[in-house]
Amino acid sequence: MWVIWVVIVYFLLALLVPTAWALGHTWRLTKRSRCVTCPEAGGAATLTLDTWYAVRMHALGNPELRVLDCERWPARRDCGRECLTRIGAAS
Repeated sequence: MWVIWVVIVYFLLALLVPTAWALGHTWRLTKRSRCVTCPEAGGAATLTLDTWYAVRMHALGNPELRVLDCERWPARRDCGRECLTRIGAAS
């Protein structure tokens, strides 16, 4: 009986370890603030990405990012967030 449990645990580890590694990589890439060029203002802006959202979307197979905070806000809070396409291409 214990052999069955060992096989089940080994199978679960074979699935969970690569998944946790990939999600951890996404976490590390999105947790730091980054300086980007704002397409609307034309100057530099510091962004903070929503890390939990990025990890959830990566787990679902969607590499979508969301801005949590930007130094150009609140004045440009309703911008088109074109800077995210540049971040996604660079990651």
